[in-house]
Amino acid sequence: GSTSFLDLLQQERYRRPLMVGLSLMLFQQVTGQPSVLYYATKIFNDAGFNLQDAEGVSVLLGSFKLVMTLVAVGTVERLGRRPLLLAGVSGMVAALLLLAGSSGEVPDAAGQVAAAAVAAEQGGSSWSSTAAVAALLLYVGCYQLSFGPISWLLVGELFPLAVRGQAIALASLVNFGSNFAVSLALPAVQATYGLSSLYLAFAAVGAVAVGSIYATVPETKGKTLEEIEAAWNAPRPSS
Repeated sequence: GSTSFLDLLQQERYRRPLMVGLSLMLFQQVTGQPSVLYYATKIFNDAGFNLQDAEGVSVLLGSFKLVMTLVAVGTVERLGRRPLLLAGVSGMVAALLLLAGSSGEVPDAAGQVAAAAVAAEQGGSSWSSTAAVAALLLYVGCYQLSFGPISWLLVGELFPLAVRGQAIALASLVNFGSNFAVSLALPAVQATYGLSSLYLAFAAVGAVAVGSIYATVPETKGKTLEEIEAAWNAPRPSS
């Protein structure tokens, strides 16, 4: 008979692919990408650009995102899923650290965000604006080479046929639910802790994501769906 959601959650043979797929969907959203794009105009405005420049940068980021997605699509079968994920997410972590360093917002003693005086008023703002542009382009480029397309590709490949429909539905729910939660919480978190702390938190989550990918995500390049399913059922080597 047909496999139910309950079978998907309870049967051990589905547990590993489910956890890998759900972790990719979760990390895709909680490493900051929705926040960076949703607030691109404000980020660049805070970095020293006027509002018109910031809106232009948002258009640039959207176009750059499309180009880098096409690069990922064109290279994934040659380079593989794991290398793109590991390199891309590592680049995202580096970009987030650069964003944290170039941000001009820190929390004051009352817990409200105040702009750092030197960066806001003097020549430091020019450096931080340039660094913010470079960091966001690096971040968006690395995301579109990794989490953007590769997570969805792997979700379609990893789940066994008997539960693929249910598993993809659950993965989509985790993806959009975590996107909503991050977007909902971001304004309050930013107002309380500042952009620098926010970027550092995203970078820390990204570092955890790199470790999780390295430890759990299999390479599926060149394999059929049947071969991928058989690999999940193969006995794991003893250490």
